[in-house]
Order: sequence, then structure tokens, then C-alpha cells
Amino acid sequence: MVSVEQLACRLEKYGILLVGGEKGKGRGIDYINIQELPLRSERVHPFGFILTTFAAFEGEQGIVSHVEWLISRKISALGIHAAGCAVVPESLLELSNTHSLPIFTIPVDLSYKEIFKEFNELLLGENDALRVQIEEMNLQLLEAVAQDKGVSYIVATLGKYLASPIVFLDQSLNIVSIWTNNTYNREEYSLTVKAVLEQEKESLYKGKYMEVEKVLTESFSTQHDLAFSVLPIMEHTENHGFLIICNNGVEELMVNSAIQYGRTALLLDAVKRKSLERFLKNQEIRTLEAIIENKRRESSRSSSLSSSLKKMPYLYVFRFDNEDLINYGFTVIYDKLGGINSDNIIWIYEQEVICLTSIPYEIQHLKELLSALQGVQCGVSDGRPIKVEADLSLKYKQAKRCLELTDQWNSNLILFQNIGVERFLFLIKEESSMQEAARGLLKPLLEFDECNHAELTKTLDVYLKNFFSLKKSAEELFVHRNTVSYRLEKIQDLYPDISFENQNHYLLFAIALRLID
Repeated sequence: MVSVEQLACRLEKYGILLVGGEKGKGRGIDYINIQELPLRSERVHPFGFILTTFAAFEGEQGIVSHVEWLISRKISALGIHAAGCAVVPESLLELSNTHSLPIFTIPVDLSYKEIFKEFNELLLGENDALRVQIEEMNLQLLEAVAQDKGVSYIVATLGKYLASPIVFLDQSLNIVSIWTNNTYNREEYSLTVKAVLEQEKESLYKGKYMEVEKVLTESFSTQHDLAFSVLPIMEHTENHGFLIICNNGVEELMVNSAIQYGRTALLLDAVKRKSLERFLKNQEIRTLEAIIENKRRESSRSSSLSSSLKKMPYLYVFRFDNEDLINYGFTVIYDKLGGINSDNIIWIYEQEVICLTSIPYEIQHLKELLSALQGVQCGVSDGRPIKVEADLSLKYKQAKRCLELTDQWNSNLILFQNIGVERFLFLIKEESSMQEAARGLLKPLLEFDECNHAELTKTLDVYLKNFFSLKKSAEELFVHRNTVSYRLEKIQDLYPDISFENQNHYLLFAIALRLID
């Protein structure tokens, strides 16, 4: 923006003199306009240099009244041509000094075009200087990305150029970096941002990216007398965060270009970091699958897990009734859960979607997700800390056990911490010696079933679960109660010294049957 003082120095050689309102020399001029008629048009914008002869105005009072209106429109300067007004009225000079409105007198034989010529030359020079500055800033931003100086450096560089407070949020709406100048207190500004995010948290999580931009813009603007721009950092359809800029009256010239350079730098930095994260996550996924499949070499089992995996104690397994919908389901799960917490690993493994994360997801959010997908069940491990590889393997088995119970319990979401006695049976089952003992106890039943294609083992399991009810057992097995009685006689023949109604014998066989399940 060209200042009044800069233009005054260029116009002095033409005999154009500053005769009033010298205190306003620091004002900026955006444009020059000629106004000869006493019309009060909305097209008169702030920061203008108005040229006039006042020839069409009636008397001194009419001139003063019109200048008062121009002052209300926040013009920067006034040029009075001597062809229509040879002497500037004292009342007008007094008004200009009171309001620090610079007034110039223009010689009678001078054309307005000289003023336009000098202003345009200054403006071009100003633009060239700004272009140099902005290109230097862009180079600085690109170097910052190349040298991994981080988001805070990029935000500070852009903020210093714009002389405007800037906040950068990640895709989960967490504050990553804040830059403010001396006009704004950093701590207060940070608290304001956090307050707005907390106030709008629910609507922001539910909204799409364009809605988030709208909600944030409106929320911030109502908190202050200032206007805010909320700009998403996007790569195709993938969001990498939001840049929030306070529009505190910074000059518009080149500002948009500077902001675009800043957004590009933030995007490049995000994509670069994302590529590294994906590479590391791919490595971690391979490690996880090897642990789950128990394919890790003995030498690697004793090695410590990466610090990032140790910070993810919650494991979720999603099972799909229709395997054709797995890719679609993965996209929905990745979008919904990844948006809540970016610190996670989500991938497809053996026709299931596995999610490993650092914080537990809200049950209500999971229920809404499963309701939207339909035909999907979810098993959730406990949240105990992970120290060694065996802990991760155990969590996968916990989640899988929860999935096995979904049909039996008629629920599409089961948490390991809520499965009651099944938790203890699961832990016992993990001990190989206990399983061997269970199979040894049940060996007569298992061998009889194998040789005779019978179902004595299953019959005993159902009979004990139904507390010796022939009727309920027959209904569950879909056979006649006499068939159940016949099978129980065969079982008793195999265990002549066992009374299943004996408390100790009952518990022994009930647990053994669950351990081989």
C-alpha cells in the first residue's frame, strides 16, 4: 500500500502541496478517484485519495459537509484542484487538521493524469518489493520442509509475514502450533482457541471438512470483533489439518499468495510426515502379523517392542458377515476412528479389520459405527499395558474370544473386561498344561465320538450348562429328550465312578469342556 507521505514527495515537483492534516501522512492509499459531483455513493471505499474541483458544490458549508461525509468513509487524503477552488476555506483546513485528513492543493494548469502516473509507479514499485518478499518467504518455507524444521517454524514464518495471529490444528482438531505478535497475548489466544474447540467439539466431529471450516469460522468470529479465516489443508480428499488466520486489517495486496504458499508448505510437510508414518506403520503391521501368527524367531521375541506399539494397549477386531463388504467397512472404520484418534494402526488381516490404538473409543461411538455398517461384530481386548510381544498376542486372542461370544450372547459388541467368568476360563485356557489335563479327562468321550461319529461331548456340555434339564438340553440340541437320556447313559458307562450331580465332579467337567471349546 502506498503511503500519503510517499506520494507527497513525488507530487511536490509538480507544485502539488500538502496544506493541511499533516499528522495523517502515514495513512495508506489503495486507489485514486475523481469526484466532481456532490453525490454520496457507497462506491467511495476506505483508503482512497479523492480528487475534486468542488466546482459543482454550493458554498463553503456544502464543501465542509461533503468532506465530513468523506471522513466518515475513511478516505486517506483529499486533493483540491485550483481550477474550481482557488483558495481552500479555513473551515476546511481546520476540519482536516482536527481529523488528520491530508489535503493537497493542485495547480490550476496541472492535469490529474500526472498524479495517477506517479501513484501507479509507486504502486508497481511496491508490488515488486512485495513480490520479492513473498518469494523469499516461499523459499524459506520450502527449505523448512526440506530440512524438517517442523510445523511451528512454518506457522511462525507465515505469521511474521502477515503480522497476524495464526493457529494450526491437526486433522483431529488438536492445537499443533500457535503464533501471535505483540498485539495479542499468546496464552489468552490459546485459551480462546481451546474454548471454541471444546464448545463446538460434538458438531465438529460429526461434520464433514467443509462443515468444520464453516463452524470454526463462525465460532471464532463471534468471539471477537475480528474476522477469521479457517482454511483446510487438503490433499485430494484427505484432510491434514486446519489453518486459522486472524484477519486483523493486514493489507490485502499479496496476502492471498502468501497464505497459499503457507498452505502448500504445510501440506508438503504433512504429506512428507504421513509418508514416513505410513512406512513405519507398514513395518509395524508386519511385526504385528508375525506376532499374531506366532512366526517371530526366538531371537526377536526377547527384543523390545517399538515405543509406539507399547503406547497402544487397546486392540479391536471387526468381523464381517459379508466378506465382500470388508473393503468398504475398512474405509468407514478408518475414516471414523482415524478422525477421532490419529495415533492408531488400522489394517485388514485375514478378512477382518484390526485396530490398535492408544486410547479407548467411546462405547456409544462404537455402537453408532456398528449400527451404520450392519452385519459387523466387534471384539475388544483389555487395556492393560503392553511390555512384551506376548502381551500383544494375548490381546488379539482376547478380542477374538469376544467375537466368538457375539452369537451366543446376541450382541455385536463385546469387551473382554465385561465377559465375567469367561475371562478366567480364557486365562486358564492359555496354559497349555491345563488344556492337556482337560483333554486327558475328556479322552474317553472324545475317542468315542471320533470312532462312532457321535455327539456325547457336546451333549454333556449342553446338559451341564442347562443344569441337568433334559427338556432344555433336547431343545438346544434339536433332538428328542429320550435321545439325550440315551446319550447320558453312554456317558455314564464311560465314567462309572463319576456322579455329575456331585459339585466337584460337575465343576471339573464343566471347566474341562470349556477349555477344549
